[in-house]
Amino acid sequence: MNKYALGGGGLVLIGLAVAAVPSLAAALGVRTSFVYAVGVIALVQGLRAVLARRRTAVTQTDPPTPERPRECPIPGDQFDEGIESGRVNYGQVGRRLHERLERAAVDALVHGEGLTEDEARAALENGTWTDDPWAAAQFANGVPDWAPWHVRLRAVARRNRTRRMTRAAAEIARIAGVTDDA
Repeated sequence: MNKYALGGGGLVLIGLAVAAVPSLAAALGVRTSFVYAVGVIALVQGLRAVLARRRTAVTQTDPPTPERPRECPIPGDQFDEGIESGRVNYGQVGRRLHERLERAAVDALVHGEGLTEDEARAALENGTWTDDPWAAAQFANGVPDWAPWHVRLRAVARRNRTRRMTRAAAEIARIAGVTDDA
């Protein structure tokens, strides 16, 4: 331990003893002029410390920026983005979207309608799994024969896979009992 700290600690203890028992100061032979001198020195030292603190620049720390919460992916968002991007007609992206939609349709028919997997696939190929001709056209080779003439004419005029996928996804969600509130 530092020798000055030990000396200072000892003097503090003597000072406390003298303050507690004033007659001890007379026994030690301490004069009042000595007490005044120690008081003046303590006062000057205290003022010096205050002035030194006033000249020191005030530093302030900024709190760290809080972390932003991470957004968790929402199931189906990639599917929706794929359809909205209009890439349903192109290569691997379109095939992947079609496969995911077909898998969801088979699962919905198996669990929602009580069909076997083979029956569900046959219903998808025949277009008999739904009353919506656009949704049925997604998995069949074109618009089913039972569709109204204006739907068949429109399907011949332009092949709108985005409409088919969107309508099929909505029909699958209806069969599976999925709502927007879920």
